Amino acid sequence: MDHTAAPALPPKAPNPSTDAVRPHVGADHQTILSDEPLTIRDEEWDIYSVSGLAAVKMLAEAMQTMSDFMGDIPPTPPASRPTTPKKREPVTTPPCYNPQGFPLSPVSPVSPASTHGSSIVPVSMPSPEAHRDEPTVPDVQVDADLESITFQRAIISRRFFLKTVPPFSLTDYLLRIHKFCPHSPGVYLAAASYIQRLALADMLVPATSKTVHRLALAAIRIASKVLEDNKWAQERFAKVGGISNKELYRLEISLCYLLDFNLFVSPEAMKKSMFLLQQAARQSRNVKRRLSDGFKMKLSFRPKMTELTAAQ
Repeated sequence: MDHTAAPALPPKAPNPSTDAVRPHVGADHQTILSDEPLTIRDEEWDIYSVSGLAAVKMLAEAMQTMSDFMGDIPPTPPASRPTTPKKREPVTTPPCYNPQGFPLSPVSPVSPASTHGSSIVPVSMPSPEAHRDEPTVPDVQVDADLESITFQRAIISRRFFLKTVPPFSLTDYLLRIHKFCPHSPGVYLAAASYIQRLALADMLVPATSKTVHRLALAAIRIASKVLEDNKWAQERFAKVGGISNKELYRLEISLCYLLDFNLFVSPEAMKKSMFLLQQAARQSRNVKRRLSDGFKMKLSFRPKMTELTAAQ
């Protein structure tokens, strides 16, 4: 026995975002993943036939269509009483961030397989609507638990609103995320499930032109932490999204709270959620064609049906 032989090297870490084919269990053939987005007509569709690029395109197109229909809906105003402003200490800006709040370091971590060694180009994301230290609990005593929970969720949902509409489309934004931080198709499908619950089922965060960017960013980040073992560094993902690390953490916590920390998504739920998103996008497109140019969409915040039932 030769003890001088070099030990075998361990295999490379898996990278689902680079898989071009999907092997069938117990079969001798493979399915080539398609990069073209699918138009879903029912809930029974093959989620294993799309690549990560196709999944992120499907998510972006559905959300972009809904946001074009909703337009610019203002967030629910804070119900807390105005207080005397406190004197703030001067804040020193870190050397790796610009005044707008996104990193500008010329040297950034890159993935050669996905970016070919190119550095991450900074993106200017507008400032959020909600203040950074805005309280998440009311200043006044609320008697009913239902009103208290609704009030807190209304404030938290404001963190997904931007003060101004970003100068780039949601499709360009999500393709940028997939270019510098690619994920597996399941991450984008799970993110679609989170968004469908918040924007359509519970109506906690409407899909408007000022919310879809931050909502998609937080949903993708949470989905990647739930489903994938190898996650992108927090600093890199925040830089790709155009926000600071602290703001990304705030968005993640806000999303988890609005979802009641119910983050598990089954394959059946992924199928249904993407179908419902595309169905809502098609309905939005059809309704918009029949509306006049001066029509303005208005939404009222409503609590969950489960909370209404519990309060009765």
